[in-house]
Amino acid sequence: MTGTVPEIIVLNDYATLTGGSTAVAIASATELAQRGFKVTYFSCVGPVAPQLQGVPGLEVVCLGQWELAKNPRRLQAAFSGLRNGGAVRALRRLLSGRDPARTLVHAHTWMKALSPAALETVTARGFPLVVTLHDFFITCPNGGFFEHSTGRICLRQPLSLACLGCECDRHNQAQKLWRFARIFLQNRLFSLPQQVAHYVGVSHFSLDRLRPHLPAATPATVVRNPVDFADRGPSPVAANRAFLFIGRLVPEKGVRLLAQAARATGLPVTFVGEGELLPELRQLCPQARFTGWLDAAGIRAELARARALVFPSLWYETLGLVAIEAAAAGVPTLVADGCAATDHIRHEENGLHFTHGSATSLAGAMQRLAADDALAARLGAAAYRWYWRDPWTAERHVDDLLEVYRSLDPRSWAAEGGTRPPDAFQHAPIGKTRPEAGLHHLESC
Repeated sequence: MTGTVPEIIVLNDYATLTGGSTAVAIASATELAQRGFKVTYFSCVGPVAPQLQGVPGLEVVCLGQWELAKNPRRLQAAFSGLRNGGAVRALRRLLSGRDPARTLVHAHTWMKALSPAALETVTARGFPLVVTLHDFFITCPNGGFFEHSTGRICLRQPLSLACLGCECDRHNQAQKLWRFARIFLQNRLFSLPQQVAHYVGVSHFSLDRLRPHLPAATPATVVRNPVDFADRGPSPVAANRAFLFIGRLVPEKGVRLLAQAARATGLPVTFVGEGELLPELRQLCPQARFTGWLDAAGIRAELARARALVFPSLWYETLGLVAIEAAAAGVPTLVADGCAATDHIRHEENGLHFTHGSATSLAGAMQRLAADDALAARLGAAAYRWYWRDPWTAERHVDDLLEVYRSLDPRSWAAEGGTRPPDAFQHAPIGKTRPEAGLHHLESC
C-alpha cells in the first residue's frame, strides 16, 4: 500500500440497516472516511444502505449473498455458516492488495453470513484484527448466555460438556449442536479469540461478563455506540400516561412480563415492534396499543407521548441502546436489574430498576411512576441532562475508536521502508475528506 494514510477494512454481515450493530458499523465507516481515512466496507447481505453510498474515500464490497437464516437451501446454509467460501475468497482478493503494516481490519458481526472463517482469513495473513463485541458469539454458541428453553440466564462454561448437553437454542437441539460446532471451530481450531488484537466492548456490563472468557493478555476497551438522535427538547413525561416498549416481540425481550404487569395494573402500554409473541400479547393485554415497526420519526413521536420506556429483557443484552435514545428524549426507563442497561440507567436517578424476571416487581415500579408526576418529571429531566451533557455522537465514537487503533503494536503501523511516523493516524486530517471520489464496488448487490 502506498501513501501515509492507514487503511481500515470494516467487516459486517449486512450492508443494509438491520439493527443496532450494523448501524454502528455503517456510522463508524462513514465517519472514518469523512476524516480522511481510506475505508472499505465488506459485507455479504445487501442491499447497500443509502448511508454507504456517495461517501468520498469509502469503498463498498457487498457480495449479495443470503443471510443464513433466510437461505432456502438449508444444507448450503449449514456449511456456509461454518465456512463461507465465497466470502473467504473475496476477502482474500481484497487483502492481497493491502499491506498488513498499514491496514487494520475491524469486525462487527460475522455469524449471520460471513462465518468465522472470514476472520481467520484476516488473522492468518497477519492483519491486525479489532472486534466489537455486539453480542456474546465470541464464546457462547447461541450468542446470548441464555437458555431459550427455560427463559433463564446460562452460567455454564461455554464449550464444556455441560454446555454441549444444554438444550438452550431458540429452535431445537440440532441447531444448538451445529452452533456448538461453529464456536468450537472458531475458538479451538482457529483459536480466533487469541488472534484478536483488541476487543471493543459496548458496555462495561457486557464486557465484564465476557472478560473471563477472553484471553487475559488481549486488551479490551469500552467504546460508546453512536446514537443518531436530534435534540428537540425533553418529552412532557409528567403529562403523559402510556408506558412504552420498543423492540422485537420475542420471549427473551421480556415482553410477557410487561403485558402481565399492564394487565395487573390496568395501565396503558404501547408496543412498538413485531415478533412471534404478538398474538399472545394481544390476548394478555387487550388494552395495549400495537404499532408494528416505526421509522425514526415515528419512534420519536411515541417517546414524546410516553410516561416511561420499559426495558424488561430476560437476557443480559450488551447495551440496551433504546434506553439511551429514551434518555436523549428526556424519558426515564424502567430497567430489569440484571441487564446491561443498568450501566447508564441508574435507580432513582434517571430511571427505576425492578427485579429481573419479575412481573410483580415491574408492576410495582409502573404503579409508583404512574402515581407520582413529580417523580416522573424529575427522572425524565435527569435523563435528558445526563445524555445531552455528553451526547453519544458518531464523532465521539470515532474519536474513541482511534484511541483503540493507536494503541496497537507500533510495528503493525510501520511505514514503508521500515520506519514509523510518530503516529500513523495523525496523517489523516481530522474533519477533512480525501480528494478522491468514492468508489462503490457492489458485487451482485
